[in-house]
Amino acid sequence: MVAFGRLAVAGLAASAEALLLLSFPDIFNSVPKLAESPKIISTFPNQDERPIPGNSPIIQCDAQTPQLLDLQKVVIDPNPPAKGQNLTFVAEGVLKQSITDGAYVEVDVRYGFIRLIHQTYDLCEEVHNVDLECPIKKGAQTILKQVAIPEEVPPGKYLVVARAYTKEDVLITCLTASVEFPPN
Repeated sequence: MVAFGRLAVAGLAASAEALLLLSFPDIFNSVPKLAESPKIISTFPNQDERPIPGNSPIIQCDAQTPQLLDLQKVVIDPNPPAKGQNLTFVAEGVLKQSITDGAYVEVDVRYGFIRLIHQTYDLCEEVHNVDLECPIKKGAQTILKQVAIPEEVPPGKYLVVARAYTKEDVLITCLTASVEFPPN
């Protein structure tokens, strides 16, 4: 589903490290220095989030709410994503029911606290980007997608949240991810 690709491409954020550096200057030397490559930032975990196996920054949100997609594994390469490089994205999961026309995805992208995008996409129009078409049959699904991450991505922390619904407003899945792109 294109939401997965958009999550990986857009990147995400939330950094406790910045607060540590500002709040505890006397322990600055014990805090790891910021690297020149992007790094994955762990958000504050809560009871309604579930890490997805595969060592990616993608987390299932609204995890206590029933969802039609049981996402079993997400792998991204490179991990973390890097400016100017291709990102390969592989997701494996099981759909509990078929997805038909009228399904949609709500996507929010934030740059720090600033909302960059809040948009709703027609899921069936977007799944062509990952070589699927509606109806998406229930059962095991694998998505493989390669996307280019532009060199021009502004440095900073990005947070993406994507919620996919059937035309009857049943939650297909909720995914969130955060990525930090360092200055060049």
